[in-house]
Amino acid sequence: MPKQRQVREVSDEEIHQLLREVERQSAPPVPDARIKRPQSYSGASIERELTLEEILQKIQRGIEQQ
Repeated sequence: MPKQRQVREVSDEEIHQLLREVERQSAPPVPDARIKRPQSYSGASIERELTLEEILQKIQRGIEQQ
């Protein structure tokens, strides 16, 4: 004769606890709130933004070349 398995009833609280555990495990990691400093670069590898004066000079040179 096969053994009968007893089916245990699970309480609502146990179900909620299991769901919270699954949610906690599947949640994406929280990003590190600390500021990350960029690594130092050589001066040659950094492109700086042009000043307004430099932009105007480039435009003027472009017009003169036409």
